Amino acid sequence: MVAALTVTVSGVVYAVRGDVQAVSAGRETAAAAALADAALVLAARQLRSPPNEERGRLQRYEVVIEQTAVAVRVVPLTGLVDLNAAGEELLADLIAVAGDVDRARAVSLAQRIIDWRDADDRPLSDGAEDAAYAAAGSPFRTRGGPFEAPEDLLQVLGIDFDLYQRLRPLTTVHARSGGRVDPAAAPLPVLRVLAGGNEQIAAGYARARDVDGALADTTRFRAAYIGARRQTPRYLVEAAVPLSSGAYVVSRKVLDVASGADGVPWQTLWTERVVEAESLE
Repeated sequence: MVAALTVTVSGVVYAVRGDVQAVSAGRETAAAAALADAALVLAARQLRSPPNEERGRLQRYEVVIEQTAVAVRVVPLTGLVDLNAAGEELLADLIAVAGDVDRARAVSLAQRIIDWRDADDRPLSDGAEDAAYAAAGSPFRTRGGPFEAPEDLLQVLGIDFDLYQRLRPLTTVHARSGGRVDPAAAPLPVLRVLAGGNEQIAAGYARARDVDGALADTTRFRAAYIGARRQTPRYLVEAAVPLSSGAYVVSRKVLDVASGADGVPWQTLWTERVVEAESLE
């Protein structure tokens, strides 16, 4: 009986200890999320200032809130690939380089993205319209209109969750960029796409950009992918807060700092909060 009671008590103690650890971890995550959201508000307030050279470039910095260093990254949407305007070749390079997909399949998926968003029902040579979706047993059909969020990629025939996860951080649906990318605003993974997967060109430009800013040489990127420099009121703003586990709570918002409602001086177009293994690249 004593042995049975000992086992029972030990089990209760173990369960309570697990509950305490879970509550502690949840409290830490909630506190980190609040710090990340506060950093996003500070970044948004800075973006409301008059336009300047820095606002057209990718920015990285740290802010200290409640004795915690929060990493912040601000990406003008002109530095991401616009799913609603990018052409077939840029989409194919995005899928091949960022998605690690062979070239033939990348071209086919790029055409399917275009078929999904265009208004006609005529598939491109390797694309897919509604008949192909029905034949494949897909529950989705083409929209014949713009992507409303990067998550819409999951409705495109042939794009699974793993591929979506690799493409999503490099894409946007809110850029209004004409389908081209401004390297001065682009994160390193997008620079790799512009360089056709050449890590040396991408990293070399990123280093030069840190030193020379807008004067950094972009001629080693494919000219058809490069857009003219221009100010944009729309940004992807990210904040990362470390956890004791070594992971990070990352909050992200797409903001339009030129418009707002209900007393807020900017508009939130998209948001997410996740726990990730690494901080912002």
